[in-house]
Amino acid sequence: MQVTHAGYRACNASSPISTRTTGNDTITITSHGHHFFLCGVPGHCQAGQKVDINVLRATSVVPGPSESPSDLVPQVEVPPPSPSHAAAQSTLCLRTWITIAIFLIISIS
Repeated sequence: MQVTHAGYRACNASSPISTRTTGNDTITITSHGHHFFLCGVPGHCQAGQKVDINVLRATSVVPGPSESPSDLVPQVEVPPPSPSHAAAQSTLCLRTWITIAIFLIISIS
């Protein structure tokens, strides 16, 4: 889920800016500046499952990657969620973080 800077610092998921629920979500960031995300499963943010993405203002045109994004990003196997609600939320958070990581790798290249 996306949160404010204060929510990020306090690991407070009570009033997110936006949430993702499928576990196979993508996030398109269209503005520069800091974008704060954390896992809403109790205890996960306190354990470090949060990320601050700082998108810099473009100063010049940067050429795109010479390889296709699928060549740059390793394939990740994610186990299917278990029947329990907590495990399903945990898998959702894991998939969201993997998606964010892939997005960052592609945008940096």
